[in-house]
Amino acid sequence: MNRPDCAMRFYRLRKYSLVCAAVFLIAANSAAPAQAGFLVGNSADVLAAGHNDKIEDVIAVIEDFNASNDPDLTTAISLFKKTDDDAGDLFNLKNNTSGFSFFEADMMTDITSESELFDDDVSYFSYNGPANILYYSVKTSAKDGFSLYTFMPGLNLLDVANSDRDNSHVSFWVPESASWLLAMTAALTFLRRRK
Repeated sequence: MNRPDCAMRFYRLRKYSLVCAAVFLIAANSAAPAQAGFLVGNSADVLAAGHNDKIEDVIAVIEDFNASNDPDLTTAISLFKKTDDDAGDLFNLKNNTSGFSFFEADMMTDITSESELFDDDVSYFSYNGPANILYYSVKTSAKDGFSLYTFMPGLNLLDVANSDRDNSHVSFWVPESASWLLAMTAALTFLRRRK
């Protein structure tokens, strides 16, 4: 094979490889987004069934997870938001400054009210606000307890593992120091408005 033929075959092979790579990237981007959020544990794993997602119950699940997986995982956490306590902020999509967006099980249809969020046992949320959310807990009826997940960028699954009951609420957990910082920022904003 002479040199020009060899160069032409190399050029065609390279061009074909680039086209294949482009097709792969386009297909990968159009696929459904990954389900972010890693299941840390369920209340039923370490607690009597029926426990709520109070701070001590959430920490008990984290400590159980740490004991067998990751002793360095942070446990100094506090409650940031809860869907049944601040529905006005979380679901006010006309003036949504909370950073939360909720989606039905198809991962595309917006959920615009608290009642829609709890019409099913599986839904999703994303968050792009300033708070450093570490975990979120999904609660169903007292009988099934709650599941605790790590928060990740992108879509996060809202589901109580091993339960087909509708969810009752979702709680979002931040580092202890971050909650104080958020409270101080809110207080300073309030004081500035009063002046």
